[in-house]
Amino acid sequence: MLALSEIVHSKLKFALIALAIGLVVALTMTLSAMSEGLVTGMTGAKGNLDADALVFQGDTYLNFERSLLTTEDVEQIRSAEGVAQAYGVGHVYISVDAPEESFDTHAFGLTDDFEQLPVVEGVGGMPQDGETIVDETVRSEGVEVGDTVTLTPIGRELTVIGFTESRRYVMAPVFYVNMNTYEDLRAASMFGVMAETSDAELPSATHVIDAVEGNVSVAAVKLDEGTTVEGLAAALEDDFDVVTPDEAALAGNGMPVMVLAVNGIQGVSFVIGALVIGVFFYITTLHKTGQIAAIKALGASNAFVYRQLLAQILLLVTAGALLGTGLALGAGASMPPAMAFDPRPDRWGVTLALVYLMAFVGSLFSLRSILKIDPATALDHAEH
Repeated sequence: MLALSEIVHSKLKFALIALAIGLVVALTMTLSAMSEGLVTGMTGAKGNLDADALVFQGDTYLNFERSLLTTEDVEQIRSAEGVAQAYGVGHVYISVDAPEESFDTHAFGLTDDFEQLPVVEGVGGMPQDGETIVDETVRSEGVEVGDTVTLTPIGRELTVIGFTESRRYVMAPVFYVNMNTYEDLRAASMFGVMAETSDAELPSATHVIDAVEGNVSVAAVKLDEGTTVEGLAAALEDDFDVVTPDEAALAGNGMPVMVLAVNGIQGVSFVIGALVIGVFFYITTLHKTGQIAAIKALGASNAFVYRQLLAQILLLVTAGALLGTGLALGAGASMPPAMAFDPRPDRWGVTLALVYLMAFVGSLFSLRSILKIDPATALDHAEH
């Protein structure tokens, strides 16, 4: 095959072409994975909840931080038609005094279904009071399984019994605790200082534990077969907002604007990378005008010349795609755990498809040049 023979006899030139393609592919894939990682880091704990629907307090814009459901609310949701199971999820801000550095993060209290957390180290299941399962990115703060961390300024302690993955919220590792621990943390965070420093005797109705006991942020609901999220929303009427976990993940915390920016970054990187490769092959064809003229002078048809060009494009883009994928994966592996990097096969598949598409679109411009090349120009090149 003429195309392969040319590559073999000009190894350095075509190796540089494949390297250039690989670098463009690597850059595009890395930007895509970092953009997806940013979304995952912001919403992983929210979007990965094991549920068909999440029920929020009405008019709270799907924010964990603003939503509050009472025990009566959860019972109403649990008894709604079409609900197979419902468990509460509580959210509270905490500050952790870690070995490396203190940091602010979030604690999620679950009333049930701790089995949904994929444990990558340590043990899973329902933690005991004062125990926690944490997203593995907490390792970057010097925390390991078996460590006991202090929460400031409330003075509570949590013992890490296991690490999970893809469970960050607003780029911070989430601490999962049982409801007894959650209620204690929330009471201490909201009222602890007042209760511990006040000399006044509080009425039982305003006792800090009574103020939070049984309350959660949202209800995670598993639906009966045939029941839809829209059906549950209609059954609960306007007192609650009902959405899927994926919809909840993309709402609140500035996520709509962030998703728009992320999609813009990915779109621009896809288009630029693909166009660069397409134009690159077009320019390469222009530089081979003399060779193409000589081949046509020997009797080669335009179709034959174009097929050789397509074969070269296929070989070089494939080599560049493999190289670029390897470079992107290497870049991701070298990043620290806290770095947002989430290689999505579907997104990377789109990247590769666009690279091939634009390379062949560029070949159409090359075909136009091939058709215009006069075999007689081979004589001019020979004379010079």
